[in-house]
Amino acid sequence: MEYQLIEYVKQNPVLYDRKYRSPQYREEKISKWNEIAKILRQDPNLVRLKWKSLRDTYRRRLLRKEGEDDETPTKNWKYNEHLIFLKDQYTDTAEVKMEDDEELQLDLEEQLKEEFLHDEEDIVEEDHTIPNEPDFEVENFNLNEYLKKFDVSNNNANATNVEEQTKKRRLDKDTIISEAAQEMASLLQCAKQHFIPPSATQIFFNSLALQVEEANLPPIDLMRLQQRVLEAVTQEIVMSQDGATYIIQT
Repeated sequence: MEYQLIEYVKQNPVLYDRKYRSPQYREEKISKWNEIAKILRQDPNLVRLKWKSLRDTYRRRLLRKEGEDDETPTKNWKYNEHLIFLKDQYTDTAEVKMEDDEELQLDLEEQLKEEFLHDEEDIVEEDHTIPNEPDFEVENFNLNEYLKKFDVSNNNANATNVEEQTKKRRLDKDTIISEAAQEMASLLQCAKQHFIPPSATQIFFNSLALQVEEANLPPIDLMRLQQRVLEAVTQEIVMSQDGATYIIQT
């Protein structure tokens, strides 16, 4: 995915060239990110964060302080040559920091906008949904309700055609109970077969997510935290793939 993402961004200077910093290009940038995300079959926010991680890693290597040992673990970073088109974009550290703040604000606004639109779509879909008979589920199964629907069906038959009702035999509730029990057993067995216990990694990151949610961070701080975590994970994976050890600078 990383190589494809780099090539798509390279073909769209509006996504990386500093001359497109003006707010007037905001909608065009959002459109391009959505287009790339659709091609890669990924969430737009994830694609943008992935690109930011790649770009920032390249930038840090490019702006290393003079006198720093060039023989660093990232010397042969596999994405280096592919990102060479960014070299002329990072010459002034102060301007780069200002761009980061502007981009972070843009990311936050876009994320909030998407969440709002998603909530609106859910409300509209719920309003226009034709109520159907609920599916049988183990967790909310109620035997009395299950039996009641057969009684309601019989009552409707009585109201429409009394003569036909006398010809129909009454449903055997014992049979219904037996069928319901078999269906419950089948569902439980199916759920057991498809259950996969979470790995240690999943448990760890889930616990981190709970801590973040409990902290109730402001939206912009939450966005910044998400970017840092993704950046750290991406760097660790990249360094592992290259067989090198890399210390993340904070």
